[in-house]
Amino acid sequence: MFAALAAALASLPLPQEPEGGGLSALLDFHKGATLWTWIAFLVAAPVMWKMVYGPITLALDERDKKVEDAIAAADVARKEAEQRMAEAKAELDKARAEGKRMVEEAVGRAERQAQEAMRVADERAKQELQKAREAIAAEKQKALLEIRQYAVELTIAATEKLLQQDVDDEAHRRMVRDFVANSGATGAAAAGERR
Repeated sequence: MFAALAAALASLPLPQEPEGGGLSALLDFHKGATLWTWIAFLVAAPVMWKMVYGPITLALDERDKKVEDAIAAADVARKEAEQRMAEAKAELDKARAEGKRMVEEAVGRAERQAQEAMRVADERAKQELQKAREAIAAEKQKALLEIRQYAVELTIAATEKLLQQDVDDEAHRRMVRDFVANSGATGAAAAGERR
C-alpha cells in the first residue's frame, strides 16, 4: 500500500520554482500538491493512529493510571499511618496512665509500710519502756528490802550491844560512833555479799 502511494507521488510533476525562488514558493497554492497532501494525510492518519498515536495514548493512559494508583496508595498509606499514629498515641497515653497509677500505688504502699513500721517501732518502744520501768521498780523494791533488812540488822546489832553493856551518856555516844564506823565497813561488805 505504501509502495503504491510512493509510486503515485513520484509520478507527479514537481512544481517549478518561480524565478524569484526562495521561501515564497512554499507558500504558493498548487491544486495538485494540495490534493495529494490530503490523500497522503488521510491514508497515513489511520496507520499513524494505529502505529504511533495508539501506543502513545495507551502509554499515557497507563502512566495516568499508575499515577492515580500511586496517589490512591499514598492516600491509603497516609490514612494507615495516621491510624497507627493515633493507636501509638493511645498506647502511649495508656502506658503513661498505667505508669502513673503504678507510681501512686507504690507511694501509697510505701506510706502504709512506713506507718506500719512506725506503729511497730512505737509499740516496741512502749514495751521496752514498760520493761525498763518494771525492772527499775523491781530493783528499787529489792534495794528497799535490802535497806530495810540492813536497818533491821543494825538495829538488832545495836540492841545486842546496848543490852550487853550498861553505859552512861558519854559511853553511849562513843559506842554509837564506833558502831556507825564499824557498821559502814561491815554494811558495805554485807551488801557486796548479797549481790
